[in-house]
Parts: sequence; structure tokens; C-alpha cells
Amino acid sequence: MGRRINIMMDDDVWRTLQKLPRGTRSRAVNAAIREWSGASRRQDASARMDALRARLPTVETEQIVRWIREDRE
Repeated sequence: MGRRINIMMDDDVWRTLQKLPRGTRSRAVNAAIREWSGASRRQDASARMDALRARLPTVETEQIVRWIREDRE
């Protein structure tokens, strides 16, 4: 279900939005927020992975290959 909201936006953004046909404005705003939200989540996940990588010891590639081969058997 959709929600009607009031938001404040910069004049240049408003002018751009006004150029869109009325039926596509909400879809354009939804798509932009969805894209921004996804990028933000990916950036947060990447930062968490980097922090985890910094705390964990390094593992040699040969050891990883051995683990995979053992797991396949």
C-alpha cells in the first residue's frame, strides 16, 4: 500500500521532478530512494566485512584449497 508524504527538496531537484509526467513522479522518487538505500546497505556491509577482515588472521590460498578438497571428499 502506498503512503502519501510531504518532503522538502531543493529547487533544482523540484524543477527536474516537474519535468516528469505526473504519473511517473512517484515511481521516479521510489526508484531513486530504493537505489540509494541499496547502495547504502552495500556500503555498510562492505565496511563491516573490512573490519572483520582486519581482525581475522590471514589464510594462505593453499590452505583454503586443501579445505575445499577435504570438504568435497
